[in-house]
This record gives sequence, C-alpha cells and structure tokens, in this order.
Amino acid sequence: MICRFPEPGHGRNGKGTTALYSPWPQSQERNPLSSEGIHTVFSVDDSLYLRWQADLLAHTHKKAGQPGPLTRLWSAYGRPSPFAGRTFRTGSYSRHPISGDYYPIYNKVMALKAWLQGSPPAEESVLLLDPDCVFLAPLTGSVERGHPVSQPVSYMDPAHNQELVEKHCLRPELVDAVGIPTLIHRDDLAILAPLWVKKLEEIRNDPRSRELAGWVSDMWAYTFSAAELGLRHALPKLAHFQAENRADLPIVHYCYSSSDPEKRWVWDKRTYRPWERVPDPPDEVPLASKALISLLNEWIAMQEHRICLH
Repeated sequence: MICRFPEPGHGRNGKGTTALYSPWPQSQERNPLSSEGIHTVFSVDDSLYLRWQADLLAHTHKKAGQPGPLTRLWSAYGRPSPFAGRTFRTGSYSRHPISGDYYPIYNKVMALKAWLQGSPPAEESVLLLDPDCVFLAPLTGSVERGHPVSQPVSYMDPAHNQELVEKHCLRPELVDAVGIPTLIHRDDLAILAPLWVKKLEEIRNDPRSRELAGWVSDMWAYTFSAAELGLRHALPKLAHFQAENRADLPIVHYCYSSSDPEKRWVWDKRTYRPWERVPDPPDEVPLASKALISLLNEWIAMQEHRICLH
C-alpha cells in the first residue's frame, strides 16, 4: 500500500500545517507583479545550513537584477527567520507521517504544492531553484505551456536507470534528463505538482526504487510526472557547476565542492561555517567557483546582513 501525505492544511503528528504567507519587506525594492514576469521559488527548512544559502541566494537575486519576486518556501515549526524576499510557510514534511521515511526533500514538493494551491503566483513563468544557487546575471525570457526549459543533467539520463523508469513512468520514451534550474509555466506546474508528490511517494515507498533513485528521488519523480503529462523540455545550459572554468551563464549551482586541481584549496557548502570569510581562491580554481566565492565573501563583508546568526 502506498502511504500518502494528508492534504496541506490538515494536521500532522499533532501539529497543524496551515500555510502562512508573508510579503516582501516594505523596504525591499521589487518589480511590480506581472503575468509576464518570472517568479523564482525555492525550498528550505529551519536549519542554519539552508538559512545562509537562502540569504546568499536572495543577495545575488537582487544584485543581478533578476526580474520578478523571490519566494522562500519555509517548511518548519516556529517563526521563520528574516528574509529579503517573500516567505510561504508550511509545517515540516521531512518525515513521512505514515511510512516514517525520513527524506527532507519531501518539504520541497509538498510546500510547492501548497504554495500553488494557497498563494499561486501572478507571473506565468516560474523558476525552480535549489537554495545552493547564486545568480551571476539575470535569467530572462518566458515559457509556453507544455514546453519547460531546464538544465540538462547527465546522471538523469533514463538509459542509466531503466529499471526505475520502467517501473514508475507510463511514458518512458518522453523522460528528459533534466534538473535545476527549471523554468516552467505556472499552469503546467500547478497540474504537475500533485503528480510529482504521488510519484515521489511511490518511489520512496518501494525499497528497491528508493535504492535506485537515492537522494535524487524527487528529481526522478519530477521527470516521470512531466513525461506522463507530455511536457517536453528545451535543454539549454542555464547554470554552471563549480568545476567548470566559465562564468558566463546566469546561475552557479554549487551542489559539489570547489577546489584547485591539487586540492590544496577546497571549499564545500557542507563544511562551511557561516559567515566566515573564505580564503581567496588561487588562480587554478575554475571561474565558476571563483565567481561563487567572490559573491559569498562580498555578502559576508556586509555587516548588516549577518542577521542569519541571530
């Protein structure tokens, strides 16, 4: 039997999960809401680990002049930390209330579903990011219904995981190898979100599938849902990873570690202590990593932004 999450707004583990929405701070400059803008959204919990990433992302969103609002989906109990953007609040979904499966990325898909139902964006284009992203330049443009734009990701090639694809996707021939960033039409995302939740639960409830999908179960659930809905992704490169010696795309996604070839200089988000200044990268470090560290150190130097530690 597949264990299902209750609908957002129902109680879980004796605690309510009513979604709460907070607008941008009055002092925050922003573009007016427009159906033609881009609404950037990402998910966090209440950990300091994700808090500093969220604050850095907000800093670069503003610095780059990224058009449209930035919304933090905050899934935890208690009071959200200050944030230079919008906050949509839900309870925590990290542990499945029925199966007991601990998978923090449940927060992402469940909070996204709640946000689309409870406070849908006015903008037609929605940019899905992870908190470990920074803007180098604005990502602009728009998307049509049925045609999302997404970062190609080699390890999401369905040919590399045929057993999982055949077990969980009714249209395996339409599975695209995609990841973050993803730019998708609001209407497509609203239809996709409930199926995304369902597919993720099916994968995580099956021990073999959970083993095959691993930490990126949510990414496989997304691609299977998109395929079954007939969504076909355009696949331009939207972001660099840290090991790439280029910094000419709008986003750096720092999901890996940064280092020089001999690993005498190494930086990793998993071991970083906020808000310590990072030693300047040597010349041999790839340009994407240099751009990331430059933004991080710039942000650290702005004393008024150290609120994340209080």
